Amino acid sequence: MNTISKKYIRIEQTRVLNDNTIVAKLVFSKNLKKYFQCSSFFAKYDVTLQNVGLSILNVPVVADIIPLAWAVGADIFVKELDKNFLSSLETVKTVMRKWYPDFSFSTTFHIDNQVTNFYPQTNNALLFSGGLDSICSYVACKNKKPILIMIWGGDIPLAEKQFWVKVKQKYKKFAYRENSQLHIIKSNSRELLNEKNLVADFGKFCTGNSWWGAVQHGFSSLGLCAPIARTENLGKIFIASSVNPVSLKNGGIWGSHPLIDNNISWGPTKIVHHGDEFSRQEKIRFVLKPYIERDGNYPFLRVCYSQFKKLNCGKCEKCLRTITGLVLEDIDPNACGFKIDNDCFNFLKKFLVTNLPVIQSHSNTAMWLDVQSHIPYNVSVDMYNSKEFFEWFKNFNLSKKSKPKKSKYRVNCILNSFDNLKSIVSKIFYF
Repeated sequence: MNTISKKYIRIEQTRVLNDNTIVAKLVFSKNLKKYFQCSSFFAKYDVTLQNVGLSILNVPVVADIIPLAWAVGADIFVKELDKNFLSSLETVKTVMRKWYPDFSFSTTFHIDNQVTNFYPQTNNALLFSGGLDSICSYVACKNKKPILIMIWGGDIPLAEKQFWVKVKQKYKKFAYRENSQLHIIKSNSRELLNEKNLVADFGKFCTGNSWWGAVQHGFSSLGLCAPIARTENLGKIFIASSVNPVSLKNGGIWGSHPLIDNNISWGPTKIVHHGDEFSRQEKIRFVLKPYIERDGNYPFLRVCYSQFKKLNCGKCEKCLRTITGLVLEDIDPNACGFKIDNDCFNFLKKFLVTNLPVIQSHSNTAMWLDVQSHIPYNVSVDMYNSKEFFEWFKNFNLSKKSKPKKSKYRVNCILNSFDNLKSIVSKIFYF
C-alpha cells in the first residue's frame, strides 16, 4: 500500500486475540506523532468475535481516528471497511464541514476492499452510561428490550480499575432487575490520542474548548459497538441525547448530535439519536418521575465526572444541577445515588453565586436556565429545605446578558413546554 499523502494514518494488522479482543497497529506520518499517545488500538469484548469480518472489525478504530484525520487533512489507509459505514462518514463530513470550517477535511480513504454486510436485525441496543440521559432513554425504549452497552475507557480511564468495578457492579444489578442483557467493552479508544495536544491546536474551534466532548466521543463510542451489532444482530443502536433542545435550535454543536448520530450506520445497523425532543429537566419530569411512580424503583444515577473516588461527589456543578432537577420534581436524590442533607441548598446558593463565571464558560448556562424555567411561581416543594432556594433561584440572573433577555428566555421555555406537552407525552408512549 503506497503512501501518497503528506499526512496519513495506516491501519495495519487488525486481528482478533483470544477470540474477543480487536488489536490494530497504527502507522502515521511524523507530523501527526504529537496527536498519538501510542500506536496500538485495542477493544476487548465480552462476546466472541470469531464470525465478525474484517470490514466490521475495522469500524471501531476508523471511527476513533476519523475526527483527527478530518481536522488535519490526513489520508486513511485500511485494508477492508464496511461500505455503508464509509458512505455514512461522507454524509457526516458534510455536516461537520459547516460546523468546523477551520478543519481541513481533505481526507481521502485508501481501501483495498469495501464490503457490503448483511445480517438479521432481530435486536436493539442502547449505549449506556448510567447517567440521567441514558437511564431516561432506557425507560422510554424499554418496550424495545434494548441490550445495554457500557464502555470502560471513555469517561472512566482504564487506570481507574477499582472505580470501574463499582460502576460495573451497580449497573449489572440494574440490568438484572430490569431483565436486560448488558455488554461491556474495554478499550483504549480515548487514550489512543493525545487529548492535550488536540485541545491546544483545535480546542479554540470546539464548544467548551473540548476535543473529546465536542468532537470525538460520539464517533468513538458508537464505533466500538459495531462488532456487537454483528454478533447480536442489532437493527438499531440508541444513543441518548445530551444537548439541550434550545441549544440545538440555536445551532448548538456537540460530539453526539442528531445530525451526526442519525447519519451513522454500518451493515444494516442504524444509529438513533434518542430523546432530543426533551430538555434535561423534561426528561426528569416526563420520563424518570413516571417510571419511579409506576415501578417503585429509583435508578442509581451516576452523573459525576469530576473525580473517580465516589460514584457521585455531590459537590461539583453536574451533581448539584442534577440534584436540583430531581428535588424540583419531588424526587429524593438520596434514593438515586446522591448523599445530601438540609444544608445542601445553602451550599448550592453560594456555589452558584461564586462559580457563575465558570458555569458560563463551560456552556452550562442553558442547563441551569432549563431548571429555572420549570420552577413554578408558587413553589410548594420543600425537600431538604429547598423551597427558599427555589424562590431565590427563579429570579437569579444566570446570564451575562440583561435581565429582560433572561426573562424572555424563561418565558419562551415555559411557553414551549406547554406547546410541546402533548407531543412530548405522545413520544414517551411511542418510544
